[in-house]
Amino acid sequence: MNATGQTTGGHGSGNWIAFTFGAVFNVLGNVDLSFLLDYTLQALIGGIICLFFKIIGDVLSPLWQDYKEKLRKLLGPRKKQDDGHG
Repeated sequence: MNATGQTTGGHGSGNWIAFTFGAVFNVLGNVDLSFLLDYTLQALIGGIICLFFKIIGDVLSPLWQDYKEKLRKLLGPRKKQDDGHG
């Protein structure tokens, strides 16, 4: 602190970067890399499967809508049944 009671930004402003890198590398030193590799592989495979189903859904959805429209035209308009309510 200086005489006015304010702190100056000149000292130690870059220390948080060193602290962050030190903390990250300290944690990474204690992590089992085979677990990290296994987890990454599982996440990638799961993402690929999810993307596959999304693409299949995007491809099949318009085809299904076209099929339903053709079926409606073939069967004609449906008559509403009177269920006895007003």
